[in-house]
Amino acid sequence: MTKRKRRKEKITVHGPIPLARRVIHEKVLEIIGKEDRGRVLDIPVGSGALSLKLKEMGFAVYCCDINKDHFELRGLPFKKGDMNKRLPYEGGYFDYVVCLEGLEHAENPFNAVREFARLLRRGGKLILSFPNYLNIEKRIKFLITGSLTKPKDPLPFLGGSTSDLAMLHINPITYTTLKFFLEVQGLPIMDIAIDKEKKKQKFLYPLVWLITLYTFFWPKRQQEKYWLKETLSSNIIMGGNTTIVIAQKQGV
Repeated sequence: MTKRKRRKEKITVHGPIPLARRVIHEKVLEIIGKEDRGRVLDIPVGSGALSLKLKEMGFAVYCCDINKDHFELRGLPFKKGDMNKRLPYEGGYFDYVVCLEGLEHAENPFNAVREFARLLRRGGKLILSFPNYLNIEKRIKFLITGSLTKPKDPLPFLGGSTSDLAMLHINPITYTTLKFFLEVQGLPIMDIAIDKEKKKQKFLYPLVWLITLYTFFWPKRQQEKYWLKETLSSNIIMGGNTTIVIAQKQGV
């Protein structure tokens, strides 16, 4: 038995194994732990690792995913749902929607955001994580490769269904695109967090400084047009592999 297998079995004894990186779970739990307890939709729920922790913290947790094969929990309500379509819940039912590393897997991420907005009560919060395609390392890779993410070979997926594609990053969404999606649906971003610092990016800081200096001389209107105050903030350009946004539902 390999060391990797022994470690996996040890973790399984204590609960479901997170499909997203554990540090993302820890950061999101830290964020939502400061909030009042209420109803939480965990989508895509994956193995249920986050849902279990949320339940232990006193939240009423509802689980949803397009695929139940990874779901390991008993005693929590689970419904099959496709983020590309209407989700199987009443509007305004949830105080929180948590979507970790899910939006980039959806064929129609705009519909997913629209559904999250529908399901949240007024004042409810969306906590969403997604790959940080705007950190300096990813910007350099895009400049070199012309691709935000690794290209996928289509042959294994010919004729496949939505569930077959659900584990792929088929929609690499940047912060600016996500912000547009959210604000159109009345979900302005209230805060931004990162999973953890990427220490090796410090070697690229001179390039960040040059970008900042170059754009400093842009007209103010041009800077605002490209949302540079946000996209050149340390949480984005020097951020980790993952960006976490907290958005709050507005409305009358």
